[in-house]
Amino acid sequence: MPHPRVFDNYLPLAHLFNLIFLLVIMYKLCGSCLKRLGLQGKPEKCELCGNIFEKIDVLLDFTYDAEFFNFNVGVKLDPETLEKEKKIIEELNLSGEKTLKRELLSVLRKKLKEKFNKEIEMEDPDVIFIFDLKKFKVIPENNSLYIKGRYNKYVRDIPQTKWYCRKCRGKGCSYCNFKGKMYETSVEEIIGGVILKYTKAEEEKFHGAGREDIDARMLGDGRPFVIEIQKPKIRKLDLKKIQSEINKDNRIKVTELEYSNKREVIELKRGKFKKTYLVYLDQDISDEDFERIKYLREISQRTPKRVQHRRADKIRIRKIYKVERENSNCLKICCESGLYVKELITGDDGRTVPSVSSIVQKDLECIALDVIKIHDR
Repeated sequence: MPHPRVFDNYLPLAHLFNLIFLLVIMYKLCGSCLKRLGLQGKPEKCELCGNIFEKIDVLLDFTYDAEFFNFNVGVKLDPETLEKEKKIIEELNLSGEKTLKRELLSVLRKKLKEKFNKEIEMEDPDVIFIFDLKKFKVIPENNSLYIKGRYNKYVRDIPQTKWYCRKCRGKGCSYCNFKGKMYETSVEEIIGGVILKYTKAEEEKFHGAGREDIDARMLGDGRPFVIEIQKPKIRKLDLKKIQSEINKDNRIKVTELEYSNKREVIELKRGKFKKTYLVYLDQDISDEDFERIKYLREISQRTPKRVQHRRADKIRIRKIYKVERENSNCLKICCESGLYVKELITGDDGRTVPSVSSIVQKDLECIALDVIKIHDR
C-alpha cells in the first residue's frame, strides 16, 4: 500500500516518523534532495545524487571557443541513480515532477545563462551543453548552422553534389586518378567551400529541391537549396559578402542567401515541385508532329536503365502539364516532379509509354536539357 505524502498538513506525526525512518533505511540524502522531494531529515552524504549540487561550480569551470547566441542543457545520469530515484518516488508516493534531472536542468540553465550571458533556447539552440555526471564532464554539442538560397548552374559538366568514386568510395584509386571523386568539383563544393571558410567549419551537407542531371543547366530563378554547416565556429556572417564571393565562379550563381533551420530542410525534401524544361532534340519537330504531342498529359515510366543501378526498379505514373514548341527542335515541357525527361523523349526501349518518339514514330534523342523553372513559389 503506498505511503501517504510527507507534505500533507494532516499527516499524523507517527506516520511522518515512519516515513523519515523508511527513507533513512533506503538511502541517505543530501539537503538538496530532501528539499526537492519534500522530505524531512538530516542532510548526509547523498547516496542519490552524490552531493552534485555542491560540485556544480567545479563542473561549470570550462571554456567553449565556438561562437553561439543561445543554448540549451542536457543531463546524463547513470541508470543506477535513475533506478534509486524511481524507487524512492514509488515507495513514498511522491510527485514525479521534481526529479533530480529536472532540478539539475533548471539549476544548470540558470548558471550557464549567467556564465555566458546568452539566452536559453529550448527548440533550436546553437549549442547543447551535455553534463555527463557519471564521467563528471561537460560535452558541448555544436549544432549545425543552416543557410538557404537558390542556385543557377550555367555549365553542363558538374554535378549538384560531390560525386564520390564508385570504386573506392572517396578513398582514392587508379579509377578516379586518386582523387576520390568522379568530377573535379560540384555546385555543393563551390558554395560550401566559401561558407566553410567563413564559418571555420570542416564539413557540410547540401540539401537541394531535387537535382538536375550533370549535363543539364539550371536556369531561370534557380533551384532552392539549404546548406548545412556542421560544427561551425563562427555563426554571425555577412551573407551578402559570401554570396558575392561565391558568384566570382562564373559556372554557378547563388541568390537570396539567408539563415535557415532544420525544419526547412525537411520541408524542402518533402516538396514535390513541378518543373519546366527546355528540351533540345536531334531532329526538327514538324507542325503535324507537334499537334500529335502537345496534348500528352500522362505517361507510365519504368525506372530508366541509366539510373537503375541506384534506383528501385518501379513503374511510376507521371503527369505532364503542358508541352509547347520553342522552335523547330526545342520543346518546353512542364511536368510533375520525378519524371525523367530524356526518357520521355526516347522511350528508353519501351520503358516509358507513351514517349515523344513513339507518338511521332521517329527515333528522337535529347541532345541538351535545361531546367528553366522550379515551381516552388
